[in-house]
Amino acid sequence: MTESPRPQRRRSRGKDSPELVARLQRSHQRSLERRAAATEREKTITRAVADYLSAWQAISALEDRREGDVAALREQIDAVLARAAGEITTHEQAQAAAAAVVRAHVQSDEELADLLEITVKRARQLLAAWRTADTGPLSAPTTVPEPSRRNPRALEVSASRNVGVNEQSDGEAEPVTPSDEIPGPEASQADKDVREL
Repeated sequence: MTESPRPQRRRSRGKDSPELVARLQRSHQRSLERRAAATEREKTITRAVADYLSAWQAISALEDRREGDVAALREQIDAVLARAAGEITTHEQAQAAAAAVVRAHVQSDEELADLLEITVKRARQLLAAWRTADTGPLSAPTTVPEPSRRNPRALEVSASRNVGVNEQSDGEAEPVTPSDEIPGPEASQADKDVREL
């Protein structure tokens, strides 16, 4: 019967070799460097996120202020447009009234357009605007009836009478009185009574 072998005694670890120590140190150093790099990376990310959110907040504030400024400017623009429109309307009414006065002294819309240096269409638009205006015309000579209250041929008849008088032998022309004019469809009842007398 053979005897069991005796367990061998483990040899105690002797002093680590310099190479092993160096490798362990390098491994530990790499671990430290990785942790430091990770920490720095997290700090960089955190700072970048903070910068992004700060810029977002600034942009939001600027957009709000921009909308307020634009709204205020639009109100000012609307006020300027409204004021200008009112003033333009006033001047257009003055143009229409002036065109009506000129039309009362000329023979045709074409002559009116030529005097005002506008198109015939524009001249007729002015006359139509004057007739439909709520306000009365600007002050005109009292001896010239308003065009809307005269017979369209009144001026022509008056002009022909003046020509006939000028051709008389004595060379003197009698003034044309309002009663000599042909009454229009809107002549007052008082004018009709005077003519009947």
